[in-house]
Amino acid sequence: MGLKIIVNGLELRYGAYPVLDGVDFTVRRGDLLALLGANGAGKSTLLRCISKILAPSDGQIRLNGREARFIAAREAARLMAVVSQEQAVDFDFTVEEVVRMGRLPYLKRFQKEGEEDEVLARRAMEMTGVSHLAGRTITALSGGEKQRVLMARAVCQEPEALLLDEPTANLDIGYQASLLELAARLNREKGVTVIAAIHDLNLAVQHFDRFMLLAGGRVLAAGRAEEVITAENIRRSYGVPAFVYRHPLYGVLQVSVAKRPPAGEVDCKALRVHVIGGGEEALPALELLHRAGLSLSVSPVSIQDSGCRFAQFHRLPVVEVPPFSAITDVLHQEHLQLIRRAGAVVVPPVPFGEGNLRCLAAVEQALKEDAVVFVLEPAGISERDFSGGRATELLARLLREGARPLPRAADLLEAVAGRSQKL
Repeated sequence: MGLKIIVNGLELRYGAYPVLDGVDFTVRRGDLLALLGANGAGKSTLLRCISKILAPSDGQIRLNGREARFIAAREAARLMAVVSQEQAVDFDFTVEEVVRMGRLPYLKRFQKEGEEDEVLARRAMEMTGVSHLAGRTITALSGGEKQRVLMARAVCQEPEALLLDEPTANLDIGYQASLLELAARLNREKGVTVIAAIHDLNLAVQHFDRFMLLAGGRVLAAGRAEEVITAENIRRSYGVPAFVYRHPLYGVLQVSVAKRPPAGEVDCKALRVHVIGGGEEALPALELLHRAGLSLSVSPVSIQDSGCRFAQFHRLPVVEVPPFSAITDVLHQEHLQLIRRAGAVVVPPVPFGEGNLRCLAAVEQALKEDAVVFVLEPAGISERDFSGGRATELLARLLREGARPLPRAADLLEAVAGRSQKL
């Protein structure tokens, strides 16, 4: 079971315009391959050429060693099932009738489905979660429900390869996951080769183990996630800056596209703002200030911290602390140097414990040197204090010594802009 696909020098042109331009790759039996790339990269066109919907202008496609152009349509339908987001079912067939159409490649002319075909159809509907829709007409269903019915038809077809063209486009996140998990299950249990054109890179890395990135009708990269999904490849294919990192829970690669700061929101006069600490709690403040065009520095942050990733991606000055380590005297001095170069200091609502309590000590010293300090959401410090009350005491002292409390991150931009105007 499983279809081996070899593509050599594949080209497809619309007039003088090349959609596919010399594509070469091999899909082994039982591969679980995600096709990635921007709109117009050639993903859908490539799938249509493999499935014989389109005839390439040049090149060769071999299916289990045989040239695809010499394989009859009925036999090709036994080898490959296609699920596309653009498939239209405009007649009032019931869901069960649509699913049973998956058995047509195995039936002779005018032959009716047998008991085994009916069993396969019911099993396919159960696997895709559409059994309760069996008696309803396909035209009465939502886009997401239709997509699951088409997936059931493909499962009923018992193919050696499943070709999915944006199969999750009309599905909510729950059904996206279940559909791709079903494809992975067919791959794992039956050895079905799966090739899917996927727009969502983060969804793709959770469900596929091989990747091919297209750009301009050519293969830009192919292989494991680490080889294909890189910041440079994403920039070249999608034309956007991106940060690639490991998911903190699952360890798979994740992609975050950087937002470009709009010009002219704040007359910052080259004001630098220093943001204390990191973690998810600091990201709203960092993002808000960065999008406003302000110059930022960050510290101290753990190397594995999301605040550290933010600083690295945007090339901000940052003091990095090894994981699970305290702030040393050297790092403390580096922290103070960044604070002294800044026109304002922001203390986000981050948790404080023994490891980062020295951050507040640095802020207190900065206040004594007439630094301008903003403290976000100070009222919630008791819930974030894991230092036996010392952080709460320190923060209260900062406020008494002149730090300005801000109840919401949304107030930060106006406060910093006011500071900028005084310079």
